[in-house]
Amino acid sequence: MLIGRGCAGPAVALASATAMEESCRCPHSLHELIDDHRRFPYTSSATDVWDVMTAADEALDTPGMVRDIYRNALFPQIASGNDFYDREHTWPKSVGFPRDVVANYPYTDVHHLFPADSRYNSTKSNKYFDDCGATCQELVTEDDGVAGGGSGVYPGNSNWTAGAGVDGRWEAWRGRRGDVARAMFYMDLRYEGGVHGVTGVAEPDLRLTDDLGRIESSTTNQPIAYMGRLSTLLRWHREDPVDEAERVRNDIVASFQGNRNPFIDHPAWVRCMFEQRCAPEPWINELHYDNDGADEGEGVEIAGPAGVKLDGYRLALYNGNSGAVYDTLELSGALDEQQGGAGTRWFAIAGLENGDRDAIALLAPDGNVVQFLGYEGALSVEGGAAAGKTSVDIGVSESGSTARGHALQLTGSGCDAESFRWAAASAHSRGRVNGGQTLSCP
Repeated sequence: MLIGRGCAGPAVALASATAMEESCRCPHSLHELIDDHRRFPYTSSATDVWDVMTAADEALDTPGMVRDIYRNALFPQIASGNDFYDREHTWPKSVGFPRDVVANYPYTDVHHLFPADSRYNSTKSNKYFDDCGATCQELVTEDDGVAGGGSGVYPGNSNWTAGAGVDGRWEAWRGRRGDVARAMFYMDLRYEGGVHGVTGVAEPDLRLTDDLGRIESSTTNQPIAYMGRLSTLLRWHREDPVDEAERVRNDIVASFQGNRNPFIDHPAWVRCMFEQRCAPEPWINELHYDNDGADEGEGVEIAGPAGVKLDGYRLALYNGNSGAVYDTLELSGALDEQQGGAGTRWFAIAGLENGDRDAIALLAPDGNVVQFLGYEGALSVEGGAAAGKTSVDIGVSESGSTARGHALQLTGSGCDAESFRWAAASAHSRGRVNGGQTLSCP
């Protein structure tokens, strides 16, 4: 993480938009809020990593059991070595900090340690995170009644992998890939070199990158280490938003270590810290493109902080078959306050495509891509403003049997796209706050 000069100190608050912009300019101010945590031993008769991890990963719906990160399986909550699951370092310990010594803080930092089925953990090894493809080896997940299960279709609900060692790839399944991404963002921010403020021991500088040639394994602890792929992790963060289990986990780890993962508390900090996009942005809040009989009422709703002017923003519509832009809509007007300092505005779009893997790009006045969302699959494109990007599959869809007057909508609470989740089609709320949604912009 590159550090700015003349930055505010640790008094910067995590909750405000002003603080977000300040910390984007000066990442060190946010780093100081989460560094110098308490270290627990990896294995000990006293409280150790096993104790913290198994407490943090206890299944919310099944007390006494932990749910592992890759297989999505339930295992007995055993706070010691066992035959079921290992301690998975999402940032591989061999990539920068392989030796477990008292001075090694990332080795035992539970914000990036998760229980993982022993076979899956061994197969993942120290591979970097990236999309893999249908020709890769599939490692299936278990169906917990909400997510997981199924096989044979890429990407489905499976993990996918190819290669070996630091040259290999690991695609985490879509139900936990956001958890993985935010753990990696935390590691990049938490470890920036220097020394621990309490113990005075040297800490490594861990850096996320798209330059995969920089990723190297070592047998000794290194001052600088790289892991990736950053651009893929950024997309995974958007594809799998924060959920209640992840928030509870953050609380429990913080109760032991004394520090938090701020990217779980405030998901929008990710685009601020890693994409330098810190100003409040509008987002796609509702979508309708298909229904029973002749399509009617197709369009897109935009939401955002009250007062945001949409003049100059555009929607670029991509066809899933050709990968090309088939229409562009110029937006206009301002967002009036409807709730919590935020508002919505509906834009009708007759003829919005309803085939496989269509996509919509929300473009800022300067041409930058604010969002690139796909429905009925993810789409990689080579032309238009989103050239070289892959859309984020919203994970829900409409069909020729969707009831008239229904739409796909975001639910949850917050003031940015990252705080919400897409829900299955329900009665539309065009130009109004969605059902199950609370807008709250400071």
